[in-house]
Amino acid sequence: MNRWWRPPLMLLTLALAACGQLPDSGLLSETADIAPDQGNWAQVSQLAPQALMPDGINSLAYERALTATNGWGPIETDRSNGQQAGGDGKPLTLNGVSFPKGYGVHAPSELKYSLAGTDNARCVRFKAQIGLDDEVGTQGSAVFQVWGDTGKLYDSGLMTGASATQQVSVDVRGQSTLRLVVTDGGNGKSFDHADWINPVLVCVPDLTLSVPGETRIYQDTHGTVPLTITNNSRSFRGDVTYSVQASYDTGGYFQVISTGTRLTGAARQVQALSVFMGRAATDDTFPADLVVQYAGEEVARTPLNLGTLEQRAVLHFPETLPDLQVGKSVVINVPVSVLPGGETTGVKISLRPNSGQAPDWLNASVVGSGELPREGGVLQIKLTATRAAWPGEPTEALAQLRIYEENFAHAYPVQISTLPVRLAAAEVWAKTGE
Repeated sequence: MNRWWRPPLMLLTLALAACGQLPDSGLLSETADIAPDQGNWAQVSQLAPQALMPDGINSLAYERALTATNGWGPIETDRSNGQQAGGDGKPLTLNGVSFPKGYGVHAPSELKYSLAGTDNARCVRFKAQIGLDDEVGTQGSAVFQVWGDTGKLYDSGLMTGASATQQVSVDVRGQSTLRLVVTDGGNGKSFDHADWINPVLVCVPDLTLSVPGETRIYQDTHGTVPLTITNNSRSFRGDVTYSVQASYDTGGYFQVISTGTRLTGAARQVQALSVFMGRAATDDTFPADLVVQYAGEEVARTPLNLGTLEQRAVLHFPETLPDLQVGKSVVINVPVSVLPGGETTGVKISLRPNSGQAPDWLNASVVGSGELPREGGVLQIKLTATRAAWPGEPTEALAQLRIYEENFAHAYPVQISTLPVRLAAAEVWAKTGE
């Protein structure tokens, strides 16, 4: 009789020991040849049909998967996989840390979700923490994978019960479904108790942006760009933020001052986007992208082409001047208007006679640094006759002066001004040899 029963007992002991479980552990062997549970949930009443909203974090811990398979017993919600009975798992625990929300599965396992959102929500990122549950100690081995329509989006590599917890962050833009897969790592499924901790989908509203094709702003001034935001997720209410992306450092040319706005569910909102144009900019456009973000994710973008308008420095020369004498300088006061005027600096003027368009006996220069307040002021200009006129040479002329402004970038010169000049009658070389 004892010999009759001994072989089966020995075989059972060896089988369980091979799975890492003793006969008195009360656990069934996980190497048994069973079919995966199709849609088998331990506590399905805790889950609801998917309703992904455009307001950021959507916890999949509350969502019922489209399909579900599990390699050992039912999938557990908010508990580890445990064994074959529903609800027999323990609190989800990875490396000594317990988590209240998530799924306890067993390789081979798969959870499939739709990414179709409610109210035009667009799901852009999947996040979770993963690892083998502490209930298997350092045993077990599995690979966590995230799949979309276009293929595999994430692979954890082989993990064991001794592996550190991994953070998962996967871009799911352009995908219509999401599959959370756990494989046995190629060495069998014993002790492959895998946890998807706090699985969430980040979903954002569907926004459409519109700005003018080009906006020009005066150098060193603030300007506005009309930004139209169409909220296609009309129930969405929340704060969106702005950023600028370009292939160059926009700070040297312009800065977008507006940091964001609050959407109130209205279908369309128009905001005056505040922009400061730098002084170093030239009469050109600077292409970039205006990006709108929500919950740390990009929602929409639109081309933003900003250009500069030059600050204008206009010199108001007098209509007549006193007679110039050789070697004796005359200083004149010239009012300067700056249009429209910078916000942080004034202009700095320099000038010189325009070659061929001014008498070669005329020297003109700015007295001092040429710096003026941002609203303009009075510039002092020194005029000097360097020689007397030749016999028959005109002593009166309309001299052209090339005006330069040095605090802003310009297409030089800023302007060419005309100044009437005249030599005194005595400043003519006397005829000799007669």
